[in-house]
Amino acid sequence: MKKCIFYLPYELDPTAARARMVRPRKMMQAFRDIGYDVFEITGYVAERKERIAALKEEIRAGQRFDFMYAEASTMPTLLTQPHHFPTHPLLDFGFFRYVKKQGIPIGLFYSDIFWKFEDYGKDLSFWKKTAALTCYRYDVKQYERLLDKFYLPTEKLLDYLGSDRLCAVAEALPPGASDIPEVSRADAGKTDDPAALTILYVGGVGGYYQIGELLKAVNAVDRCRMILCCREQDWEKTKDELQPLLSDRIEVVHKSGEELEDCYQRADLCSLMFRHNPYIDMSQPVKAYEYLAHGIPMLATEGMAIADFVKRYDIGWTLDDSAEAIAQQLRSCIEHPELLEEKRLHCRQARPLHTWKARAEQVALGLKPLGKAEGK
Repeated sequence: MKKCIFYLPYELDPTAARARMVRPRKMMQAFRDIGYDVFEITGYVAERKERIAALKEEIRAGQRFDFMYAEASTMPTLLTQPHHFPTHPLLDFGFFRYVKKQGIPIGLFYSDIFWKFEDYGKDLSFWKKTAALTCYRYDVKQYERLLDKFYLPTEKLLDYLGSDRLCAVAEALPPGASDIPEVSRADAGKTDDPAALTILYVGGVGGYYQIGELLKAVNAVDRCRMILCCREQDWEKTKDELQPLLSDRIEVVHKSGEELEDCYQRADLCSLMFRHNPYIDMSQPVKAYEYLAHGIPMLATEGMAIADFVKRYDIGWTLDDSAEAIAQQLRSCIEHPELLEEKRLHCRQARPLHTWKARAEQVALGLKPLGKAEGK
């Protein structure tokens, strides 16, 4: 049986809805779905040490592994313990070196480069920020020495990383779409809805996620309603700012996981409209691929990485983040429902190319076993 190693330098919450937890769970299951026996190394230091010892025992007994796939924490690897002190500085990259010596190719997904932006560490003391930045740079140096593939949500992150070595082995590995049956529009509960068009937004509010222009546009278009789904704690922080932009046609909900299915079934269109900023411009929201999984067309802000995806597969529209431009597109969808049907068809055509299984197959194909290194 095909075997691979799945490495995660933190504890994996089996129920958390945050992308940081959803992605590794989905990738792990996807490797199993394409036929791999997955040797899992996750958890805090004690759990990782125990699993590393067990893996080494299997290798000594002659077991072969095709590759190791890892996902980096959004924190520096050395600081992933709950207390954030580097108490075991040799554990993780020492193990990576061991794996490399066995001739097992290593690919790592690096999701975030927030530490390269000016806003990083604004709530940290000078010493904590300096220590964290030093550890992030240490991670990059280790990746340069040890990785065969450096996976990113979008290769635009490379512009900020500044590593020729990692550029040479980099590859985009965006999120995937869940493999779910598409709900027919006749079964979606639309018959009792007086609105001609329902647009859904799922994600953050406030900070980088500025959606004010979208709210203004919905209010400006008759027979259009909106479902705004965000975490309750995020809403409490930003509701004073957004409350003046709400109306009886904008419904605010706090749902996640399976609870969101009702929202997807009611939606004709989904939103990826944000105000431009360097960080959000290169993001690849997991929710975009959940929209795709449900066969729902999208609006995305022109110039963002996710807009390139929408445009490439013709699964929605890309436009300026202005109330006027968004309102014009909403009216067009109401007046010409056949446009939405065409985009839904394109969603159905694109979806098989972007499932989590497709992402796992990409990794498995790209990390071909090298054979045990000579003289090691």
